[in-house]
Amino acid sequence: MRAPGSRMPRAGARLLLEIGCEELPPASVAPALAQLARDAAAALRAARLEGGEPQTTGTVRRLVLMVNGLPLRQADRVSVVRGPAARVAFDPSGAPSAAALGFARAQGVAVDALQVREIDGGRYVVAEVRERGRPASQVLAEVLPRVVAGLAFPKTMRWQADGFRFGRPIRWVVAMLDRRVLPLAIAGVRAGRATRGHRFLRPAAVTLSDASGYAAAVRRGHVVLDPEARRARIATAATALARRLRGVPVIDADLLEELVWSTEHPTPLLGAFDRALAEALPREVVLVTLQHHQKSFGITDASGRVLPGFIAVRDGGTAHLDTVRTGHEWVVRARLEDARFFLDDDRRRGFEARAGELARLAHAAGLGSMADHVRRLEALCAWLAETAGLGTDERGVLARAAALCKVDLVTALVRELPELQGTVGRIYALEAGEPVEVASAIEQHYWPRAAGAALPERRPAGMLGVADRALLLVGALLAGLEPSGSQDPYGLRRAASGIAAILQVHGGRVGLRDLFAAAAARYDAAPDARARAVGAAVEVTLQRLRAALLEQGVGYDTADAVFAAGGDVVADLVARARALQAVRGDAAMPRLVTAFARASRILGQGQPAGGVDPALFDADAERALHDAREAAEAEVARAARAGRYDEALAALVRLADPIDRFFDEVLVMGPEPRVRANRLALLEAVTRTFLHVADLGKLAG
Repeated sequence: MRAPGSRMPRAGARLLLEIGCEELPPASVAPALAQLARDAAAALRAARLEGGEPQTTGTVRRLVLMVNGLPLRQADRVSVVRGPAARVAFDPSGAPSAAALGFARAQGVAVDALQVREIDGGRYVVAEVRERGRPASQVLAEVLPRVVAGLAFPKTMRWQADGFRFGRPIRWVVAMLDRRVLPLAIAGVRAGRATRGHRFLRPAAVTLSDASGYAAAVRRGHVVLDPEARRARIATAATALARRLRGVPVIDADLLEELVWSTEHPTPLLGAFDRALAEALPREVVLVTLQHHQKSFGITDASGRVLPGFIAVRDGGTAHLDTVRTGHEWVVRARLEDARFFLDDDRRRGFEARAGELARLAHAAGLGSMADHVRRLEALCAWLAETAGLGTDERGVLARAAALCKVDLVTALVRELPELQGTVGRIYALEAGEPVEVASAIEQHYWPRAAGAALPERRPAGMLGVADRALLLVGALLAGLEPSGSQDPYGLRRAASGIAAILQVHGGRVGLRDLFAAAAARYDAAPDARARAVGAAVEVTLQRLRAALLEQGVGYDTADAVFAAGGDVVADLVARARALQAVRGDAAMPRLVTAFARASRILGQGQPAGGVDPALFDADAERALHDAREAAEAEVARAARAGRYDEALAALVRLADPIDRFFDEVLVMGPEPRVRANRLALLEAVTRTFLHVADLGKLAG
């Protein structure tokens, strides 16, 4: 056991690869680092240079790969090469023939080293050929450029004649194996041992003598290399600065992530603006203005009231910080003054009175105006209210919210701050005297704004959100605007995900096919075009639901089994999947899966009778399975109607013994046609009972 503070001897060498470039888009850095680690691990494994797990880190200007314990040479590779048949290679006395001599010579081994092995039912001569591993430096010089060239970015640039593309132009490369520089070049830049410090705080090159000294070298260059250290530096300083105003920072997670990946030496600073602006503007307007336009955090007191201050983040040190602060304050003040002007202008013109302006605002391409969309929305919401069984008060809220939910899109404040659509609608609706429930539905029908975000709190808001997305999805499909590959300009996949997420909570027994058919009926289109659009909308929504279930821990085959059994009520599909996933480990499940598979296979070999006739049973096992199936069918159907799929599965588990006995004692495909058809009908009835929950034939054991 080593003493505390002592260093364990490290086997192998340390690899360092740093790709220095112009500032990358912040959102692309973390995915690029994850791919770099993954691809490097696969490439090193394929190159027989396995050491420690590849580690990546970096900033907006550098992608860094480090691997400890890398061998200095490839592992030798021993391959077995099959030669001629043994009877051809050796004569009856065991002497090698010309065929054996020629094979040994071709493989570079002595004829005495040849072996005879049993292969594919025959005896053959084989040679073990050993390929000596090459020096790691040579192999890495070939492997690493390919790994870097394979990195994917949302958009790439080409800056030289050879056509190499990358997220941003590459300006320097460090590639070292311990103290040795690797003989490689990437994008025409030859690797060396000189890294760079912070662009302004230490722009000069920093020369490395050893790969192990990299972290210390960039630290001397005023670069905070670890993203978690940058994150903590921003959050800790922001909290401390906000205390000066007796407040707390409103740290938006997305903005914090952007700042982590857009800085190398983050230095938060405290700025101020007029208290009158903080008091005159709604809280959300101030915070969104700061976050989206100035990349700054707002500050609130303990009650959530906005304070007249903000926290910006500079990529640099503390020199001339007052000048930087003054620049931020000037821009923030101007932005907030603009927001107050737009707010006052909107209030003078009224809220509901602006609904007529929606006729001049285009919806998605080919779908008419936003006024057309609202008319469709009101009609579809009326259908949803009836189908989902909303109460009288809920229907009133839904109808009023549907009429007003898009009015804020024509306000000056939303044109200036589009991130506040819905939120501005809520604020203006409340100021106009609308009920809180209506105002909340106007805001929340845009929820969830991202995967995993908050869902609408009440059913009217949920149904409004479903109707809005369903009309967009079906309308876009009717207009031929299907998403392709990674291109989805109208956010149709996101709309489908939102529908699936909301219907899990607020959808009741609303089926996807009925929903999209009702949405398609609001468009003037041919019946066959509507049918195709409805089918495509159902398919994409089920795909998004399946993906969400997998993210929640449901097995891929569990989801496949549930979806294969049919149904399009989202809450029902989710309940079935979760119940089935919960019993996957039960002892009876393998027997049920096997029984279902046997029944399905046999059903494909014959034609069942129209129904089961107990009078044709001639074995006790048939009667036992029939009685057990009828009891289970009643119990499973009752539990399924109530959504209690744990009880349904418990009833199905009790069929395991009768099914096993049936297959043990009964010859299903017997000679007498009527008996055979009756037995097939019994098995068909058994499988139908299972299909209340899932098609167990899709389970992977």
